[in-house]
Amino acid sequence: MEPIRRHRAGARSPPAALGRSPPPDGARSVYPPREDTLLLAKFARVPRGSTLLEIGTGSGEAALIAAHRGARVVATDLNPHALLQLAARARADGVVLSLVRTDLARGLGRFDRVLANPPYLPTRPAERDPDRWHNIALDGGPDGCRVTARLVRELPDHLLPGGEAFVVVSSLQRSSGLDRIRSRWTRQGGVIEVADSRDLEGETLFAWRLARGGP
Repeated sequence: MEPIRRHRAGARSPPAALGRSPPPDGARSVYPPREDTLLLAKFARVPRGSTLLEIGTGSGEAALIAAHRGARVVATDLNPHALLQLAARARADGVVLSLVRTDLARGLGRFDRVLANPPYLPTRPAERDPDRWHNIALDGGPDGCRVTARLVRELPDHLLPGGEAFVVVSSLQRSSGLDRIRSRWTRQGGVIEVADSRDLEGETLFAWRLARGGP
């Protein structure tokens, strides 16, 4: 059976990589920089010495930007190829970051800023890509919100007081699912707003800014 090759809308030709070093050979197993990458990367420009966590780093563009600015960076992914390639790029760039293979941010502490571009394509079981790593990068469950909901639910465990998170969401996700995620966050006293957006052909991408409520 041929793999289901699915692309995020409007992302058929990836833009030039944002980091200083090019991805190493074998990058086909890793989600490449796309328009959603560009949308998230601007929020990696953090002050020197601050702490930043990128969940599901993929190509690692945002993590590299923050590391070049002198932030203390932790990047996670379930895809071992992504972590190996990011380690090679960090060495080539002469920057230091910590790489952790884990599910979202399991086992990690709290940070000044958290960045995430979770898989958001609505995907029924029959549509799953037989390539495990491609599917992990794209499969958001039937409504596209499965991973986003879990990520936001766990965010309070990973944000320092005064910290903030930036999460990519898409108009392709079911609006009722996104509404439930927003409502849950605000019921806990959190703040959520659209920090930026990007219109593509047949899709709009949003960068949500989330801040904790209470101590």
